[in-house]
Amino acid sequence: MNLLELRGVRAAYERIDVLFGIDLAVPQGSVVALLGPNGAGKTTTLRVAAGLHQPSAGDVLIAGRRVNGTAPEELARRGLCLIPEGRGVFPNLTVRENLRMMTYSGKSLSAIEDEAYRRFPRLKERRKQLAGTMSGGEQQMLAMARGLATKPALLLLDELSMGLAPIVVEELYEIVAQIAREGVSILVVEQFASTVLGVADLAAVLVHGRVARVGTPRELQDDLSKAYLGGEPG
Repeated sequence: MNLLELRGVRAAYERIDVLFGIDLAVPQGSVVALLGPNGAGKTTTLRVAAGLHQPSAGDVLIAGRRVNGTAPEELARRGLCLIPEGRGVFPNLTVRENLRMMTYSGKSLSAIEDEAYRRFPRLKERRKQLAGTMSGGEQQMLAMARGLATKPALLLLDELSMGLAPIVVEELYEIVAQIAREGVSILVVEQFASTVLGVADLAAVLVHGRVARVGTPRELQDDLSKAYLGGEPG
């Protein structure tokens, strides 16, 4: 079953069209990479899927049910979690206080902390530290820990690698692969193919608001040139 499906989705900002009939599916328990250069429409596609930007045409389906017009908070209650570009943590709160904010979901702080520190041991070492004073990689780990505290069925990640060292990115994507093995469906937006293709089951290449190609990472290797995406596929 496709946990997320976009059918003929068009979207615009005021009178400027940015998506032109996007067809995209995320099968249950899989990692799908949405690739393309800056300005291709990747983040807009993610915002449409998360209910943050309404499509001007087409359908958004979650677990086979049309959700056009559904509020983002209702989609979150149905199991969708978006981790936006730019970390998405409270910089003036400690790690522990950031995690405490997630107790609204009904889970106890101790349960949230146990899971967060199991998955991201470094956060336990930083639990009393202000989030804004941590490294970019540690802030991204905290953002992921906060999102995973809601036990999502569908995880949307926007530019997970933004501004991070390659070794940190590799560590984060190992965690992404582990999350997928636990049954979570993941749609991840990346500009640089090499950072995500090692863990992706499928990839879609977005160009000028249109899906140019969909396939396995191996099938798309020849299409992902350095000049095209700004990074060699790996």
